[in-house]
Amino acid sequence: MTRENCPPYYRYWGKAREAEDHPTILCHLLPFHALDVTAVAAVWWDSSAHLRQSFMHDVDIPAEQYRAWVLFFIALHDLGKIDLRFQLKAAEVWRRLNPIFFAAKLPSRTQSKQYYHGVAGVFWYGYDRTPVDNAPFDQFAEPKSDDGPKLELDWMAAVGGHHGHVVAYNNMTAHMSDFLLKGQAAQQDAIARQALVDDLAALFLSPVGLTADDVPPPVSLMLAGFCCICDWLGSQESFPFCDDNSLTLNDYFQQRVHGEAQQACSPLLERPYQYQGVGVLLPDGKIPRQLQTLVDRLPVKSGLTVVEAPTGSGKTEMALALAWRLLSQGEADSIIFALPTQASANAMFARVEKLASQLFSAPNLVLAHGNASFNKLFTEIKQRPQRQLQGDEEATVQCAEWFHSRKRALLGQIGICTVDQVLVSVLPVKHRFVRQFGIGRSVLIIDEVHAYSTYMYGLLSAVLSAQKAAGGSAILLSATLPEYQRQALAHAWQSTLLPCRDYPLVSWTDSHDNLAFTLPEHDMPPDITLHAEVLPMADMLPNDELIERLLTAAQQGAQVAVICNLVDVAQGLYERLKERLNEQNEIEIQLFHARFTFNDRQVKERAAIGTFGSEGDRSKGRILVASQVIEQSIDVDFDWIVTQLCPVDLLFQRLGRLHRHQRQYRPAAFSTPHFTVLVPDASDFGIHGLIYSNSLVMWRTWQRLAALDGEPIRFPAAYRDWIEPIYQQDPTGDEPDWILQAYEKFNEEQYVKTSLAHFILRKAEEEAIPDEDENLRAVK
Repeated sequence: MTRENCPPYYRYWGKAREAEDHPTILCHLLPFHALDVTAVAAVWWDSSAHLRQSFMHDVDIPAEQYRAWVLFFIALHDLGKIDLRFQLKAAEVWRRLNPIFFAAKLPSRTQSKQYYHGVAGVFWYGYDRTPVDNAPFDQFAEPKSDDGPKLELDWMAAVGGHHGHVVAYNNMTAHMSDFLLKGQAAQQDAIARQALVDDLAALFLSPVGLTADDVPPPVSLMLAGFCCICDWLGSQESFPFCDDNSLTLNDYFQQRVHGEAQQACSPLLERPYQYQGVGVLLPDGKIPRQLQTLVDRLPVKSGLTVVEAPTGSGKTEMALALAWRLLSQGEADSIIFALPTQASANAMFARVEKLASQLFSAPNLVLAHGNASFNKLFTEIKQRPQRQLQGDEEATVQCAEWFHSRKRALLGQIGICTVDQVLVSVLPVKHRFVRQFGIGRSVLIIDEVHAYSTYMYGLLSAVLSAQKAAGGSAILLSATLPEYQRQALAHAWQSTLLPCRDYPLVSWTDSHDNLAFTLPEHDMPPDITLHAEVLPMADMLPNDELIERLLTAAQQGAQVAVICNLVDVAQGLYERLKERLNEQNEIEIQLFHARFTFNDRQVKERAAIGTFGSEGDRSKGRILVASQVIEQSIDVDFDWIVTQLCPVDLLFQRLGRLHRHQRQYRPAAFSTPHFTVLVPDASDFGIHGLIYSNSLVMWRTWQRLAALDGEPIRFPAAYRDWIEPIYQQDPTGDEPDWILQAYEKFNEEQYVKTSLAHFILRKAEEEAIPDEDENLRAVK
């Protein structure tokens, strides 16, 4: 058919290129690009049971009707491109498509440059269907008595935000006056837009008994991210440009569904192996132990799982096994494992890389944090050739090039990241909804969940609320979770957890059912007693006598860790120890903290894990001076730990690195675990109070240690007997005045941080800043 008698929307380009690139096909017609993206959405939707469940878990309409609404609105994601101002961004292409168009005056170059088609499409969808002639624009912004217009625009806002920011319906008024264009061009654009809406409704809605005038169901939180990713996939070079106006919408759509869209979706559709038990994830010869035996008793449906168990008890394998069960039952499509630090994320990445091919045949494994590009293992995985065909060839872990983007880092089958990468999903950052989508389709595992600040807890609560709204699952891991934090996390899931003093404990809720799983007596972890050496020291720094003891222990073959609360303190102590080695150069001393340059940190991190890890060289004694980076999720093992006073939960985390593994050999003087805690020699925490500002918890930890008087700490009972009373939020009356005054200041600071978190969350609905490291630091 000719341009004159084809549907009017065939006279608009969706993607354009320079004439010299292709002399015969200058553009990809707008309706065809729209259907490329919709074809990807259709293939993905039909291939993923969990995706469908995520969109529909709170909706009571037939599945085929919900699918029709999703495809219909995704096909309209670029509706705002049917506007002369956008078309003039490639003026020569537009003129070729509209050779007989006449207008007295065309929009200016500035008008064209300042026209943003995403939010404009939301406006035009509503305005074209309910025009308000010669009336203030804000009349359109007011929803009518029923929810129809508002629900439609909620859907349009979600798909119209595919370039980075969803403009909510109630924020549309500020943009409206920028969009109106009068005259012949405006009339032609309006006719073309309405024709496209009508024909897409005929293509997607009519076959299931719907029309564009029907009221859609409530929009899913997942739609914005889903549409954006489909747009990325549908814009790849594998979708050839087409300007053949003789093709019907249905013919073109079917070609893409059965062709290019299948290949475009393939990196995201890797299915897991059937669940075969937690034992598959354990080293050869090992059998499930302790809480790992609970995996098969947990419900296999979406919900919140909180795992409380000692350091080194196998929480990682337990969480992965539970995630695997959910994956194999279609309750999720991927796994995201979030950790508190880059060092712990790197260590977890190395562990999971060895297990990933047990879960998937060819998983895309992604490491996501600010310095992931410096990780040697991740770099090597990215360079592996991509497996294209499913067959009997050896399973391999890979990371397809498509995932090499910070925006797409949480879309692989398994993502290992720092927790800030998860928190970005609720921050006012462009394309945050892509991360939100990636999290929603995953089992979200958060390790060391006790380790975050009040501000981060405010954001984490929003993440958990969004995960529940998406019908997803979350697994939270901790050895040292106070009850008030435990219930606060459950509250974000709109639930409570059963109160229980048993330990280890696995709690589960879906906001309807609340379950608690404990271990039978024969699976309980063995009792461990540790005798604490409590030493008052000026500034909580080792004196000359203790330094001499450290060097002597290393000479005797002991692996020793000295854990400091601040990097500056660790650096100073390291220099002091090195100065004492003038005649004892055979003793190796390492320094590990988070403030090294990127390359140096990788070297230091690998050296620490390689030396003190489960397979480390124990042929001679060594000393590691470290900051708090060592206390979270890093598998290292020492004969003696010396630590500065810190809050009880972090103290226990540090002690979890003491005799962590069964060894055939330890120095005779250290056949039983040794630990020493340096406490203040005066009523002042000094610089340590800057990093641990909850003075009440610090003081109670100190007093509890001082009261031992030779009595041992008994684990695992101490996880409840110490942590709960020390973290009791109200003073008990025996605290000194300086502690009460400091605690009052701490509470004031927490209120400010909580308020800041709430402000940032509100801000995320109003604007979006570029997804760049410096911007993330500004809002975190």
